[in-house]
Amino acid sequence: MNAPPAGRLIEAENLSAGYGPRPVVSAITFAASAGEVVGLIGPNGAGKSTLLRALTRALPLRSGSVVLAGKPLRSYSSLQLATLMAFVPQSEPALFDFTVEEVVWMGRHALRALKRSDAAGDARAVRRALAAMDILHLADRRANALSGGEHRRVLIARALAQEAPILVLDEPTANLDISHEREVLETLTGVSRSANALVIAAMHDLNSAAAACSRLLLMVRGSLAADGPPEQVLTPETLGSAYGASMLVARSPFFGTPLVSAQARTRGESARSRRVHVICGGGSGAATLSALWRQGAEVTAGVLNLLDGDQETAAALGIEHATEQPFSAIGPEAEAAGQELALKADALIVTEVAIGHGNVANLRIALAAAKAGTRVVLVNPGGFDERNFADEVAGALWRELVGMSSTADDATAACLLAIG
Repeated sequence: MNAPPAGRLIEAENLSAGYGPRPVVSAITFAASAGEVVGLIGPNGAGKSTLLRALTRALPLRSGSVVLAGKPLRSYSSLQLATLMAFVPQSEPALFDFTVEEVVWMGRHALRALKRSDAAGDARAVRRALAAMDILHLADRRANALSGGEHRRVLIARALAQEAPILVLDEPTANLDISHEREVLETLTGVSRSANALVIAAMHDLNSAAAACSRLLLMVRGSLAADGPPEQVLTPETLGSAYGASMLVARSPFFGTPLVSAQARTRGESARSRRVHVICGGGSGAATLSALWRQGAEVTAGVLNLLDGDQETAAALGIEHATEQPFSAIGPEAEAAGQELALKADALIVTEVAIGHGNVANLRIALAAAKAGTRVVLVNPGGFDERNFADEVAGALWRELVGMSSTADDATAACLLAIG
């Protein structure tokens, strides 16, 4: 990696930015230094992506300033900026007909153009980045023929290949299954430690942010509401005010970091006679579990990995659920426990959970319930291909399940179908 300058790498002063006449972020002031892993958190629409785009010059500033490594952001040429900062956006158009390896080689363009690298060093950097993102086996695959999660890992690998001292990532773990999510976060924290790099990442999952980041910036309605280590930012009072909901905050027995769950409010009576089982994971089911619980349904869930965001929500709400060990594939005992709960339900909801080889057993559970006569509701079934990381193993189960199920566009519609 290029040797980072000592001290502060980013200094934002009174930064304001937006689109057209509409300001999105305003009066943002903070500084970040080499070796930090900074998580940018906050509710949807808080301005996280806009702030990252402003920091990377993808969006012009309305007012204020950004200084990178002691020089104004505006003073860098595009090539100079690319050697200092690598940016992974939340989404990127299709990568045309390049191979995966060719896309990752693009991360070396600025260094090669400025004659700061040689062919051997370029090749080593590309291979390291491919290996770090577990996509060496995809090197010759066409990038426009990848799944959503694979595409995401290619973009991160391209950023790693830049070997820039600042890494800026917008939702780096979006579309990733649980094992690759952990690998990506461990890689980013490892780069921060080994290369003394600054990592800034917008993150949706508060528990992942707590585990991976040394510091959190909490954004609310375009402004910074809190800035500090996870233990100081992730408090029930601070999060409750930011997210407009009661929050439960515990401590992970494994990592010692905060564990956050949304606490449901008043339970209703309309669905108390209905028993609904929810198959979810990775945060895809938190809203569904909470909504069903508030409606008074008798809710069960699983199989969920311990410490998964949905498992923490289920535990906080007292919802009975089948579990497996953290970051482990669902074993026979856990699958049997999940199936037992599912077969007792009047209805079953499958959320927009990503399916990998580790949790494909949950599709078998849903299919067994459907064959037993349980009403099964699939949330956004048309998006399954992007969430399928188990290839035909899951595809065959899904196609059979679709033929026996109802469908819903979102979690709210699914809950209404399940308890109606």
